[in-house]
Parts: sequence; C-alpha cells; structure tokens
Amino acid sequence: MKKTCPPSKLMLNPSKSKTMPITSNNKYREDIFDVWGRKTPSYEKHYETEVIKPLADFGIGTNAVSDAKGKILGAAYEVLIMAYFIGLYSKRQKPLGEYADIKDCGQPIQYWGNVDSKKGRKAYPKLREYMFISLVARTPDIDWIALDKGQRTVNETVSMLMITMEEYINYGLSVLAEKIKEDEGYFYNKNSFLDIFKDFTRPEKEMVVEEDVPESLD
Repeated sequence: MKKTCPPSKLMLNPSKSKTMPITSNNKYREDIFDVWGRKTPSYEKHYETEVIKPLADFGIGTNAVSDAKGKILGAAYEVLIMAYFIGLYSKRQKPLGEYADIKDCGQPIQYWGNVDSKKGRKAYPKLREYMFISLVARTPDIDWIALDKGQRTVNETVSMLMITMEEYINYGLSVLAEKIKEDEGYFYNKNSFLDIFKDFTRPEKEMVVEEDVPESLD
C-alpha cells in the first residue's frame, strides 16, 4: 500500500501557491488551486427548478433587478456554495445520479464571490480558499507524494477534488429541495440557513428511554 501524506502548508495555502509550485516536477508545475478555480461544478438539472430558481437570481440580468425581488440569494452559484457547506458540515455526500440529467453551473469557481452583488453583499473571494482547503482535507486517496514526483497529474488530482465537491453540493441541494417541498416560505425567514447549520453542529440529543413502570396492584 502506498503511503500518502497531506501536502505541506505552502502547498495548502492558496495565497502562497503562486510562488510555490505544487509539485517539484517541471511537467506538473501548474498550480493546483488555479486549475481547480477554472472548473465549473455540475449538479443534477432538476435542482435548477426545485432549488436554484426559487432561491437565486437565476438568469436575471443587471437591468432586471425588479424581477428578482423576493430572491434570497444572488447568483446561482451562491446556492451551490450554501449546498456545499451543508454537505461539508453534515459530513454527507450524495453521488450524482447515474442516469440523471447533469447541468454545468456555468460559472468557474475562480469567479465565485469576486465582485459585490447588486443586493449589497460584499465580495468574498477568501471563501474559495476555505472551500479548497476543506476539499483537500476531506478528499481521501489522493497520493500527494505521487503528485509531487510527477507520477500523478494535477488534473487527475483536481478531478478527485471535484468529485468530492459535487457530491457535497448534491447532498446539500437535496436538503434544500426537501425544505422547500415541506414549506415554500421556509427561506423567507432570515435565520433559515443559520438554523440548518445549527442543526448540523448541535450535539446529538440523548435518547430518552422510558423505563417500564409496573402497573399498580391497587
């Protein structure tokens, strides 16, 4: 069995990755964070109607802000971000359906949150780095030594990261879809997403087992 180890801190820190190649082999010097950033995650297309359109300004142009009233999130990728963290914090992944119609999100990760939104939300580019680091930590079976030696390509490694990412997103979308199905107005509560994450981080409640009480002889 090959021994694997996590990449060094310099390799894990996207802010330093431009000056520190991800591998020592000249053939594989392209930075893994940048390659990942150019990817566009996919999701099961039915979630476009069930989740993304109800929550985001999906397909809304800059001149059609009035049509986006009542939307909870801005760009469609913001729904995918929320879905990703739902999967991450719940430690649940859901593979894309084998026969499902798959849709590309259309926006490379490197552009997620890079500008202020028309809803007044400030840019949040740092979040991409947190997502990347969490993927590195949660993606098993990546042989970082083989990558460093040039025995595995950056693209192969990024593909493994993307599988983890898409499975977290897919699970998160299923949770959001279920919430909307149960209550169409659920996400109009400003604490709706906070409540979801609190449920995942709350300690498990102890099961109360009622003891059998013998019937009274009276």
